[in-house]
Amino acid sequence: MTKIKRITPTDFRGQFMSEMSTDFAVLKTAVQIHDIAKTSSFIKVPTPLHRPEYNFIVHITKGSAKQQVDANLVSIKEHEILFVRQGTVTSLKEVSPDAAGYIILFEDQTLNQLLSKQELIKLFSANTVIHLPGESSAWLASLFELLNTEIYYPNPNLGICYSLLQAGLQKIFSSSTELSKSISRSAEITFSFKELVYKNYLQHQSIAFYASALAVSENYLHRCIKETIGESPKEWINKVSILQSQLLLQDMTKSISEIAFELNYGDPSYFGRLFKKITGVTPSEYRIAFMQDLSE
Repeated sequence: MTKIKRITPTDFRGQFMSEMSTDFAVLKTAVQIHDIAKTSSFIKVPTPLHRPEYNFIVHITKGSAKQQVDANLVSIKEHEILFVRQGTVTSLKEVSPDAAGYIILFEDQTLNQLLSKQELIKLFSANTVIHLPGESSAWLASLFELLNTEIYYPNPNLGICYSLLQAGLQKIFSSSTELSKSISRSAEITFSFKELVYKNYLQHQSIAFYASALAVSENYLHRCIKETIGESPKEWINKVSILQSQLLLQDMTKSISEIAFELNYGDPSYFGRLFKKITGVTPSEYRIAFMQDLSE
């Protein structure tokens, strides 16, 4: 089976901040935090597409940033927050020179302890940017500063860290009109469908598999997905597969045909057509652009 390289929280520092001074602590805790103003100069952007094995928050208090989340390019500005779910394909595309704020990384186990399933769905069902009132953003920045201070102590108190993160999440919920809305059944189905696709897209491309796993009819699943993300279930499965293929294409030791077969595309030419339809470039063009980015 094809193994997609997934990026752990420790990998984040090692791969994207390799030029940072050696006295920067390499954390192995389930929660990590990075001060954007202090660390962004060490991150070479755009970062390569990667599949994080953690969830993360980007909170911008000054300046701006752009993040690719799956196939969407998302702009984050002052007093805005972006939540990115583990398993997505993502890349940091831009950070303005004056950017300030925090990136908080946390594992799924931590998130499940801090939030209910309904709250999880609200945060991650659409990967939308959440705009906060200025005073709430400033409150949150102060809290994240406390978290940043605690977590970089020689022996941080993880109980305090988790409590601060939970307080921050609850502040976001109470300050955001987008998150105060009730969750529809379609949103619940869509959230569960996307989670299943991230885990099973290699082995299962049929709508019947996902409808059965979710105990709904294929027609109902189609209506839910179309209503919430504007695409059919099959379109979403194809998109996830092609986005994951971009990670495999970064390995130059394998031919495009080999990658197509590993992803269970029986016809490499069909894979190429689907890749261009979704990304706008051919697999070969993607590889050329990737190599150019590496050489810069």
